Amino acid sequence: MAEVDQTGSCLCEAVKFHIKGTKVMSGLCHCKACCRKIGMTPVHLLVVKPNDAVTITEGKEKVKIVDGYGKMKHHICRECGSPIMQYPEGRPIAATYPTSYHIADGKNCTLPKEYLPEIHLNYENRQYDSTDNLPKFLVFPPGGKCDNQGNPAE
Repeated sequence: MAEVDQTGSCLCEAVKFHIKGTKVMSGLCHCKACCRKIGMTPVHLLVVKPNDAVTITEGKEKVKIVDGYGKMKHHICRECGSPIMQYPEGRPIAATYPTSYHIADGKNCTLPKEYLPEIHLNYENRQYDSTDNLPKFLVFPPGGKCDNQGNPAE
């Protein structure tokens, strides 16, 4: 598994963070919890461990923790509403949003290869079929693989 050592911020830059941990996965999530919270589908998540791999380096007082579905917790900026991270309470992981990473050089925002999505998850909740070649899972890997139309794979 790749190591992640990355900085980022919310849109207004009131909250800045540093991620230093082990990448668990990078995927496109289609679940309603992620998609409704972010306002788009699918949502690109880069999941790291341990769950304290994300450190708020500036604006800790501007972070609001919001309850999501089930045990999900979402950290957002109080000023601009941008998502910072999310995690299921009690699990040793944190999901971050690569769109918030400081990668751009003024015109190029292309993610490094190791941050690109590798799978689709919660594909059973998709709003439309994706025709890319990424593996698709009805819920979470490793089980429940499916095709682009959501039909279970044999």
